[in-house]
Amino acid sequence: LAALMFGIAAVAVPVAADGPSVTDLSDVEVNVIESGDIVEALAVTRDIRGRASAQPRVRLPVDFEFNSAELKPEAKALLEKVGRALTAPDLETFRFSIEGHTDSIGGEAFNTNLSKRRAEVVQDYLANTGVDQMRLESIGLGEASPVDTNVTDEGRQHNRRVEIINLGTES
Repeated sequence: LAALMFGIAAVAVPVAADGPSVTDLSDVEVNVIESGDIVEALAVTRDIRGRASAQPRVRLPVDFEFNSAELKPEAKALLEKVGRALTAPDLETFRFSIEGHTDSIGGEAFNTNLSKRRAEVVQDYLANTGVDQMRLESIGLGEASPVDTNVTDEGRQHNRRVEIINLGTES
């Protein structure tokens, strides 16, 4: 299902019939993504009774150096936009989980550790942009949740990703 967000094509990917949907920006050029796109992707929608819907998540093209948790320059530019989004009025009261994912190249333990370090780097970077650290948590899921095949280069690229999930309001 394709969606048009602030003039960019994003893909809303249903996860489960009663679960969240994912806004997939992973194939969108970083210079095209705006803070408003991220706010819209992570905003909690409500049903006709005013109840919060499932936790929205956004899949982002956060790139790292090979086998490293070092952010590439374009990833830093994107995370500046994410930081602005997470401190915007529509999202400033919510908590977020940052999930790191890898492809299946390399050992499972290595990939889990790498994804954890990458998620922590993103969390720290967002905190440095002004997002309250108490509103953020990070987890590395390694190769456990692929979104594509690990047989092709393109599929592996899709599996190397960062997802941000809106966990709801602070308790």
